[in-house]
Parts: sequence; C-alpha cells; structure tokens
Amino acid sequence: MSSDSETPDIPNKTVDMNDTDKVSKAIKNFINGESDDGSSTSTAQSGAGKQFHDRRDVIKALTSLQTGYKPKFSPSDTSIKTDSFKHALLNSMAKMGNTSMSKSLNAIDGRTIDFVEMLFGAFLRDDNVSIAIKSLLLELQIPLIKVAMLDSQFFQNDKHTARKMLDTVAHLGIGIEDDQNTLIKTIRLIIEQLQATFEQNLNSFNTALTALNRLMAIEKDKSGKQEGETQKAILKEHARQIVLNELQKNTYKKIIKKDLKPLILKQWAALMFQRFIKYGKDSSQWNEIVTLLKHLVYSVQPITTSEQWILLNNDSGVLINDIEEQLKTTRLSPGGIEASITALKEIHSNLIESSEFFSEQPDYSLSERSIDEIINESIEDMPEEGEPPHIQISRLPTDVKQGVWFEIFNGDGKALRRVKLSVILFDEAKLVFVDRHGSMVIEKFANEFVEELNEGKSKVIADHSIFNHALGQIINSIIK
Repeated sequence: MSSDSETPDIPNKTVDMNDTDKVSKAIKNFINGESDDGSSTSTAQSGAGKQFHDRRDVIKALTSLQTGYKPKFSPSDTSIKTDSFKHALLNSMAKMGNTSMSKSLNAIDGRTIDFVEMLFGAFLRDDNVSIAIKSLLLELQIPLIKVAMLDSQFFQNDKHTARKMLDTVAHLGIGIEDDQNTLIKTIRLIIEQLQATFEQNLNSFNTALTALNRLMAIEKDKSGKQEGETQKAILKEHARQIVLNELQKNTYKKIIKKDLKPLILKQWAALMFQRFIKYGKDSSQWNEIVTLLKHLVYSVQPITTSEQWILLNNDSGVLINDIEEQLKTTRLSPGGIEASITALKEIHSNLIESSEFFSEQPDYSLSERSIDEIINESIEDMPEEGEPPHIQISRLPTDVKQGVWFEIFNGDGKALRRVKLSVILFDEAKLVFVDRHGSMVIEKFANEFVEELNEGKSKVIADHSIFNHALGQIINSIIK
C-alpha cells in the first residue's frame, strides 16, 4: 500500500453491490491477501521469521490513540496517510509494551487498516459530503478500524450500527456550510464522547447513533416549521402575482371607471387571492370568479352594438346579484361591498339608458351567441414575454424536485451555496431554494437553472449512504 490511500481507477468490469456473495469474496480476498484462485498474494511483512503484534495489543493501542486523533480535512488534499498512521500505531504499541519497534502488524491487520483507510479516502473525495463534515468523519477512522478488526462481518453488514452512524453524520451535515455552527459543535461532542468511551463494546456506537437520531429529529422539527412558514410566504406572494396577472390580462385596454376601481382592483382581487390560496388555479372555484371578472369588465365597457346592449339589459340583474353573493363570502367590509354594488348598478343603468341602442321592447333574438363567446372575442391578448412556463418547467431534469439538495451557483466570484429545493412555482417557472434552517436563500427561473446544471455551475447533491457509495467504489477498484 502506498503512503497515500487512493482509490485505484475503476475498471470496466463492475460488481453489483446487491450480489452479496461477490462482494463478500472481494473483501475477504483483499483482507486475506488472496487472489480469486485462492493463491496467497500477501505482502513481505507476512514472511517467515517475522514477529507480529497480537491483535489484542493492536486494539489497546488504537484505543489509546483514538481520543487524541484529530486530523483536519483540506480540500487540496483528499488522500489518507496510511503509512504514517501505521507508523504512529506501531510507535504507540512499542511505548505501551516498553519494547523496540522490531515487531510489525500482521498482514491481515495491516490490510484491514488499508481497506478502512481506502473507504475514508473515498469519503473525502465524495463531493456530496459537505466540507465541514469531512473533518468530523476523519476523527472516526480509528473507531472504524477497531470495529473492522473486532467484527469480521462489518464490511458485509449494511445494517451495522457503525455504518448507520457514519451515514447519519453525513446526512445531518448535508446543508452545512459553516463549520462553527451549533449543529457541527453538537455532532463533534457526540463523536468525542464515542472516542472517550469506545473500547471493544459497540454500545458506544449505539449511544452515539441514538443521540444523532435525536438531534436529527430536533433539527427536522425546527427546520420543518421554518420551511413551512417560508413556503406560506412564498405561496402568498405567488398568489398575489397570479391575481395581479389575471387582473391585468382581463382589464388590458379596457375602460374602468373610477367609481368601479375599488370593486375590481381591491375587493375582487381579495376574493381571487382567497380562492387561489384555498383551491388553486385549476379549481372550479377559481374558474368561477375569473369568469365573473370577465363578465363584470365586459359589462361596464361602452356599448357599441345592439347585441352588447341586449346582453347587458338582460343579464345586469343576475350578474350584479352573483357578484354581490361572491363578495359576501369574504371578510370584506359590508359597507364597502354595498358601495361598490351601488356604483355598479348606476354604471349599468347609465349605459343601458343612454345608449343609442336603447329599446323599450328589445328583440332578444338579435343575440344568439353565448355571453362567453362574445366576451372572449372582445378580449385582446396581452403580449407574452418569453416561453410559456410549462415549456420551461418541462426542461428540468427528472431529479430536480422538491426536497432535493443542490450545490448552487450564487453569482460570479461568490461561493457555491448548499440549498434545498423547497417550492416549484409552475405558473411562473420559478424554483425557490432554502437553507438547512428552512429560510429562503435564492430563486431561479427554470431555464436559468437548467443552463447552470448543463454547464456544471450548479449540481445535485446525492443524499446517499456514504458508506455504501464508498464501499462500491472500493470493491470495483479491487476486482480483477
């Protein structure tokens, strides 16, 4: 093994990690120094005449080292100094036994250390693990080496407490950017407690895992509440924008008298906001009040045809009654509603009576088309800017969904941010990201974000089992 533990290049041939027999055989062959045909490939240190430290002494030496072992992760150095560590271990055993360093590690113990260190090297090269967490993971090297020596099935047991603990530490730290925050300090205390208590019994790992799970539940509760409040605020602002857009679309190039503006721009807008928040844009409740808005706006436009006059004369009473009933479902001031309805009645009355098409005995057969057909014909479409939102949303990769973590571009010259996708606003083709506390960090339009992903400026953070991911890399690197 070289002085730095590096994962060799992965060959074309890979092992299915669900094939437990092949995985177990690959690990066993590596630890025992055997090839696939069963022949020994052990290193020279297992040669005849050598004296080796008893494994019990190795465990004791590791225990004495683990509390003071505080390596620091450097992004510029993702290698593990395996030979340096082995030298420190041998030196520790020599001091414990008051002997010379003539004894060495036996081949199996040496290769067990090599295998664990290869795993930690893979952890350090895993970009999905936050930098702040990597230093904490490094402090678990000695406990993991001891576990591997004490339990021959450790590498094959994907439900092992020690493996779960490692994965939980990485999961807890997925959104951490500051290595001095309270969460990091709490995780460090849990690890230090494990280092101080772990000798040979796995109870220390069980205790640590329980503490980490409790911490995760607390963090999830806190961030969940804050994210819930953030989402409510985002959706309220989104609803306000949707209502504003709908009002602009339906009043575009239309005449709205001053007396009617409180009804359309305030009271009806409030009703639309309420319906959107409660039922959404695809609901019949939303469609009902948007249709009434179209009828209302059309009903107060200057009359230019006999058909328009006949429709207003015939439908005014029903329309005003429907509008009044809808407004009464809100918490708006009854006095304000009454004033708006009175203004609407006066406008209708003036339009009907002052029109050149006024008739005391109108011929209703002149209007055979439906009111919706006539209104839709009268609406002038506002010019659209850019692509429709649904086209932009359709370009998002399938793994871009709510709850997924990303390392996201935050502007030229600025550090990348670790954020979670919290809300997708389909009507605006907009994505909203929050930090680990649940507070909003940044918004991205779908097209903008797709471009960043394609260029590698932003990327998905895989919230996977770091142990299984690293183990898979190592297994595939040692298979012949």
